[in-house]
Amino acid sequence: MVLTSLKQVFGNIRYLAVAVITGFAAFVLSVWLPNLKLVGQVITSSTATLLDKYSILIGLLGSIKTNFSVFSGSYTIAIAVLFGANVAMVIYYFKQRKSFLQKNGMALSFGGLVSGMFGIGCAACGTLVLGPLLSMIGAGGIIALLPFGGQGFGVLGVGVLSFSIFSTAKKIQDPLVCKVDSPE
Repeated sequence: MVLTSLKQVFGNIRYLAVAVITGFAAFVLSVWLPNLKLVGQVITSSTATLLDKYSILIGLLGSIKTNFSVFSGSYTIAIAVLFGANVAMVIYYFKQRKSFLQKNGMALSFGGLVSGMFGIGCAACGTLVLGPLLSMIGAGGIIALLPFGGQGFGVLGVGVLSFSIFSTAKKIQDPLVCKVDSPE
């Protein structure tokens, strides 16, 4: 059933393009966030040519190998891929049903993204979002106490996004009308 939905959605080039573009954007955002100040300086630089800016920004994508551990880099890539697939499937489902998505389906999609964003981070600084938030309230040491130094949020994000894709795939295959039990 799930494979049928995946083939149905990603057999259409438009939804495949949505998944690739959204997933790539999530990946770029995840990799650039630790270097956001540098990205801003490169973009606003008046001395660098457009080609230089492009080269530097593309080169920063290589920081997935240097700023991230193998573990955090792996789930960062997985979150980006799953997020792209999830967005494409939810759009397909919206268009297929032409009605509002049930609240729990949207909550799973959003929950997967949020927990994934909490888990994104580099080997040196831990989680990107959770670290600064906790340090603002003086609880930066709590991250060290969490399993995997807070990187469990990334694993949780992969799990929630996977479940969301599974749930959306099942909903895509559900009939638009209720099943009627035959009288015995």
